[in-house]
Amino acid sequence: MNGGVEKLSVGRLQGEVLSTFKSFFDEESLEGFGVRVRSAKKGVLSEGRHRVVVLDLEKNGKCLKVAVKAFGRQGSLKDRYDFRKGSKAERSFKAATFLKSRGVGTPRPIAYFDCWEGSRLVESFYLSDYLESLTSFKDSLIQIYQERADCRFLVERLGHIASAIRRMHDVGFWHRDLGNQNMEFQVSGDEEWGEVQFIDLNRGRIREDLSLKERAQDFSRIRLPSAFLNVLARVYWGGNPPREFTKEMISRRRGFEWWERSRKWRHPFRKRSRGGVGSYPEVQDIWIWDRESAQASITMERYERKRYYSRGRYCKVAWAVLKSAGKVWREYRRQLPLAYQSRIDLKGRFGVALESTDLDFNRQFELLEELGKVPVLLRFCHHEGMSCWKEGVTQVKRLAASGREVMIAIVQDRRAVKEPESWAEFLNYVIGEAGDLVTDVEICHAVNRMKWGVHGPNDQAALLDPVVKLQEKFPKITFTGPACIDFEYHYICSALESAPDGLHYGALSHHLYVDRRGAPENFQGKFSTLEKCGLLRAIAKVAPACDDRVIISEVNWPLEGTGIWSPVTATYVGPDAPEHPLSVSEFDYGVYMLRYLVISVCSGFVDRVYWWRLVAHGFGLIDERAEGGWRERIGFTMLRVFLEQLGSATFVEKLEMEDDVYALRFERGDEKIMMMWCNGRTYSGPWPVDFKHALNASGEVIEIEKVEGSPVYLFV
Repeated sequence: MNGGVEKLSVGRLQGEVLSTFKSFFDEESLEGFGVRVRSAKKGVLSEGRHRVVVLDLEKNGKCLKVAVKAFGRQGSLKDRYDFRKGSKAERSFKAATFLKSRGVGTPRPIAYFDCWEGSRLVESFYLSDYLESLTSFKDSLIQIYQERADCRFLVERLGHIASAIRRMHDVGFWHRDLGNQNMEFQVSGDEEWGEVQFIDLNRGRIREDLSLKERAQDFSRIRLPSAFLNVLARVYWGGNPPREFTKEMISRRRGFEWWERSRKWRHPFRKRSRGGVGSYPEVQDIWIWDRESAQASITMERYERKRYYSRGRYCKVAWAVLKSAGKVWREYRRQLPLAYQSRIDLKGRFGVALESTDLDFNRQFELLEELGKVPVLLRFCHHEGMSCWKEGVTQVKRLAASGREVMIAIVQDRRAVKEPESWAEFLNYVIGEAGDLVTDVEICHAVNRMKWGVHGPNDQAALLDPVVKLQEKFPKITFTGPACIDFEYHYICSALESAPDGLHYGALSHHLYVDRRGAPENFQGKFSTLEKCGLLRAIAKVAPACDDRVIISEVNWPLEGTGIWSPVTATYVGPDAPEHPLSVSEFDYGVYMLRYLVISVCSGFVDRVYWWRLVAHGFGLIDERAEGGWRERIGFTMLRVFLEQLGSATFVEKLEMEDDVYALRFERGDEKIMMMWCNGRTYSGPWPVDFKHALNASGEVIEIEKVEGSPVYLFV
């Protein structure tokens, strides 16, 4: 900051000014200053109770461009307070001087001056440098929500803001009005962000050291969905925030939300400031795409999310369960003893998912060739837009021409619910172009997860309405659903119950992740993967809205060390964050996959499983981010060997063995193959059959002394 501070006294105006600029503030230049500010038509940055304009001050051939904030008149009680403590303009000047001297971003203070009549404040002005092309954090967020909806871009911006807030707090400044509109920065063409500039400093306090509660209070006025506010706090603290900070932030945030809602009653005649690029969407309608983990971001923490569930959501779910629970449970009890009791042709039962637009499709296709003619699943996402939809259709045509069975998944976003015309256009285009080339169309995605844009049965029903007409128009297409996720089968009952008249699912498709339990044989209550698949089959058998075919259209395990690309550590990972407990090694990922595929399909409960996905750093069989280029993980080798040995075989029987020892017999033409593994133990014999040779899961010939978690193939 240039020079010291000097007193300013010109006519009725009293204040302070930086010495360097004192020559600009004499009686001649300040004559009619208030009228000039209030009547300015150009350079108005903000208007309302207070007015901010840009003025050019000239003196002796020099020009000084300044931003002037003219504070509005206030009540007598506030005037008395300001007479003792200093006006808002004076406090702004002193706060900015303090921050600037300590290297914290704020427009350079130039001067302030007030006009007092006794204890009444008649006029009050604060002048600072005018910095061109500043964007407020508020406007930046609105543009992200409206135009980009990109998680990584948002998190990077939050990191930039969080670091600046931490610097401000660490020098001892408590802002006390740290709303999104009071943080500004410059954005260059290459999207590099300049220093954060803190403005509206008049409520601030200077402290020796800020307490946790004072720091939390500043966070409480930052307008973000709670999950991203948590990211901001974690960047600020370099990890998980202290509990006292979080508790105070949430408490203050709720109070501030009430304060915001009550504004129209507290100030019924006060105009809001104009300017900016628009308004925030409702928090429940904010939808952010996380490209790295290929999923919608969680925008709200549970405590906030619960407020926005649709009315009657729980009642509809409970009613659907009550209506079907008895029939489903009886069918489940009938199905469970039938596990592994039927011969099953495995050809075409195991598929993989590809990424049609965001990865090199030619390379994916080359890798796919190594797995043979396996079925393929492609996603079509509403948020991606027409260019990506067209590219996806091109890939469907290529896959179909190669002789593969193709299934497509139609994925909604929140805009699909809010703008039904756009959703209908999406469906009409994709199904009209690709419908005749695919075996199944999964309609909607993870409808029991609010982050995917569906807030209840009514939203899902609205998304399904145009599908009824499409089913009539394309009667050969098999629609599948309701595409719920995880072991939350009560939502399946509700989703099936909410299907509109005329819609019939040709299969029950589901995203059955079991990663929270580690190995697929591990239990969640009384349900391991086997029982979960049996219950899925029972629901499909009983539900009138679908056929009894079951498709698991998504499953994988999150991989260790993959950070924000992992589905369980997506959005943000701190620099010293421990490994997520659900993450597994690449080797365990591979052996869990094989065991899952065999249990789900050979049990007879699931007709087809699609592995999500062929290429993905955080959860795929191929690591596209590996040093040196795309790398085949051990899981890819294991799947290729599995398909070579059993992909066209017939499952015959599961042998009775010791607890946690699995032995399943297959036939491939005249050849008999036994697949064995253990869950959480070692088995050293006796062997259930005499065998000629054995392969491990990677296809290597081995001498067997014991069997552990990795499956082995015994050739009889």
